[in-house]
Amino acid sequence: MTRIAAFLALLVVACSGESCTDPAITPSAYTTSDAVISSESVFIVELSLACANGAQSVTLYADVNGRQFPVTRGQDVGKYQVSWSLPHKQASSGTYQVKFFDEESYSALRKAQRNNEDVNAIQPLFSVNIDHRGAWSGPWVSTEVVAALIGILVYYMAFSAKSTIQA
Repeated sequence: MTRIAAFLALLVVACSGESCTDPAITPSAYTTSDAVISSESVFIVELSLACANGAQSVTLYADVNGRQFPVTRGQDVGKYQVSWSLPHKQASSGTYQVKFFDEESYSALRKAQRNNEDVNAIQPLFSVNIDHRGAWSGPWVSTEVVAALIGILVYYMAFSAKSTIQA
């Protein structure tokens, strides 16, 4: 009986994610800048995480404007990535705050959401600010229209010159 209890206790410890204390992060980010060739704005945040307690396999979740996303762990130790996309019209330019939660704080966040409590009271493990400059949707007038207008103008000038010469 004690062997079973010891095995279950070991299983619980092995299955739970590590907790990170005093995280040190090195973030990098990418956002879509050209709306001509893409249908949505994409946001990608990559980061390196080092914990003071030496935790290496920390399970993380990200929260962006009330939407939660799982954070994937990279092949290298301490490398993480989260990404999401929005339609160009919803992805306005500005600063997006990405809050990162460990398992414990994420479960508290989900509980607060279920109970309609204040989610701002739950402190994230750390947060990263992403600057999105907006997506460029191309020139106001396409080059084909400009070329057609120039062609019509040249034709009009040539026809006018021909008419004055013949008159």
